Amino acid sequence: MKKTGFLMSLYMGLTLSVFLTFTGVGVGMLPNVIAGRLPKQALIVSMIGGFFVSFAISMLIGLIVPMHKVTGALTKNMRPGVGKLLFESLLSDIIYTPLISACMVALAYFRIDAPPGEKPSYIHMLIPSLAACFIVAYILILVFQPMFLKKLMKKYGGPQGGPPGGMPPAEG
Repeated sequence: MKKTGFLMSLYMGLTLSVFLTFTGVGVGMLPNVIAGRLPKQALIVSMIGGFFVSFAISMLIGLIVPMHKVTGALTKNMRPGVGKLLFESLLSDIIYTPLISACMVALAYFRIDAPPGEKPSYIHMLIPSLAACFIVAYILILVFQPMFLKKLMKKYGGPQGGPPGGMPPAEG
């Protein structure tokens, strides 16, 4: 189960990092690049750096926060179904997205080399980026998390995929 948890963190981290980098940096910086307040290079550098920062933070959160235990504890009285899936996705989104978005926007903000008065404020870059990332991440988590989990449980065994070779799943 530890391998499944690690791979789940890896898959979700990569997926969220790619999409949230494009979303966050695009929403936070693209309007400033289009308006000519920021150079195009700042957008490209922020996307590349944002991906690596986002992925590193995703993996750290995934390794530190036992998401399965957190969501299990908070949904233990809920019946399986769409409502539970929606709530579990919201919990993951609340745990991951604010920290990742704040760090990615900070990275982009501190890389902006603009004259005083022309540099947009951090909060003006953060709010639209965070809002967009929160929505995009929720949808991504809702779609990809069950898909990745089903694939991993089928491969490594567990409650949803059945144990490999007829053996009970290892406790993790």
